[in-house]
This record gives sequence, structure tokens and C-alpha cells, in this order.
Amino acid sequence: MKTLVIALFALVSTSALAANNGIQGRANTGGYGMAGCGLGSIVFKENDKMQVLAATTNGTFGTQTFGITFGTSNCEGGAHMVSKEQVEHYIAANQTSLKNDMARGNGEALNGLAELMGQDSLAFARQMKTNYSKIFAKNSSTSKEITANLYSVLN
Repeated sequence: MKTLVIALFALVSTSALAANNGIQGRANTGGYGMAGCGLGSIVFKENDKMQVLAATTNGTFGTQTFGITFGTSNCEGGAHMVSKEQVEHYIAANQTSLKNDMARGNGEALNGLAELMGQDSLAFARQMKTNYSKIFAKNSSTSKEITANLYSVLN
């Protein structure tokens, strides 16, 4: 009886931990469910109950691998993927340094941003210096505005 109670307790506690990790893991999934991007993400969206079917669909048709490589099937980027939110967080944490580095056209914070975004640091620094007034359009720009301006310069 004691063994049964211990086994039941272990099962319940690991299930609760797994459920909690599943909720936390969903925070940065890029607009699709835990099964990832691919045909399954298009068909089943973020429906938590259907993620097993979404993963099976992705695996069966091979769309996830193709999508990650070529940026299709609800997948973004290629070899170096970083979300716009990650860039915004980096900009928020390093805003003063980035502002100074972009004005000069070099610096540690600017090189870090180039690396985060998968850009060549020298070309990126030149482009940021050239477009400084577009990126920092107002003196009191928020990190969200700076990020949007940065992406508009890059596109």
C-alpha cells in the first residue's frame, strides 16, 4: 500500500511539473503551437488538444524541415532565426549604448545586435550609422519604435 501511495504521488507531481513546463514553454512559439511550424501549424493552429496531430502531420509530410530551411509553412527565417521580440528586448536593455554606437558606427552593443540578428557586423554598423536619424526618429523613442524603425531600414 505504501509503495502504491509513493508511486501515485510521484506520478501526480511529475504530471503537474510537465503541465507547468508546457505552459511556460508556449511563451515563445512564434504564433504556432508546441508542435512547431509546418503544415500541422497551419491546419491545427494553436489548438492545445490537437498538437499531437499537428506534430504527426509535420513529421509525415516533412513540411517542418522544408519550412525551417526555406521560411515557408508558417516558419520564419533560415539558419539564424531570432524573433522581433528578442531584438526588442536587446534594444531595450542596451538602448543608450546602441544609440551612441549607431551614431559612431561601431561599438560592443552594436556588434552584439548584429550578431543577434545574424548580420555582418561591419556592413550592419555602416547601415545603422547611415540611417541613424531614421532609427532614432524622436529623442524619446521607445524600444518598440526603435525596433520597428530598425526593421524598416533593413527591409
